[in-house]
Amino acid sequence: MIEMAEAFVSGLYLVFTWPTFGLMLVGIAIGFVVGILPGLGGPTTVALMLPFIFKMQPVEAFAFLLGMAAVVSTTGDITSILFGVPGEATTAATIVDGHPMAKKGEAGRALGAALMSSLVGAILGALALALAIPVVQPLVLSVGSPEMFMLALLGITFVASLSGEAILKGLIAGGIGLFFAMVGM
Repeated sequence: MIEMAEAFVSGLYLVFTWPTFGLMLVGIAIGFVVGILPGLGGPTTVALMLPFIFKMQPVEAFAFLLGMAAVVSTTGDITSILFGVPGEATTAATIVDGHPMAKKGEAGRALGAALMSSLVGAILGALALALAIPVVQPLVLSVGSPEMFMLALLGITFVASLSGEAILKGLIAGGIGLFFAMVGM
């Protein structure tokens, strides 16, 4: 536990040094703009920003990309609520309640609820992940080739079961998907 605390403190120190913190703020600004623009998502933006991070140190590059990716889904709520157009695919559900509230003059309340739920979800998710890592790490590291094969077989079975009465077509589609997934391995 002490090692985790030391790693946490050293990580905080790395984040709050000047070039890293500045690049994280630039990433947050880019993510804010991208989240508001409908159709341009977080993964696309990460792919577009890859050429800019090749010359950066790893910590600075991760801070830049993480700052950008963390803000994108939160700011997508703005266009969903105010205009009824989801800025991100993850914010499509906020149109159902948020946009009618904005039409009634309660846009501030809808935006506040969306941003607060995003904040609470991010903090609770990060805490759950931090608590689960020591427990799950041995299990994840013990997964070998037989377990991966069984997971792939389970996935193909799911595809076949969801294909309805055309089970053979589902198995073929799952096999083709598995074939393409193995490219490069």
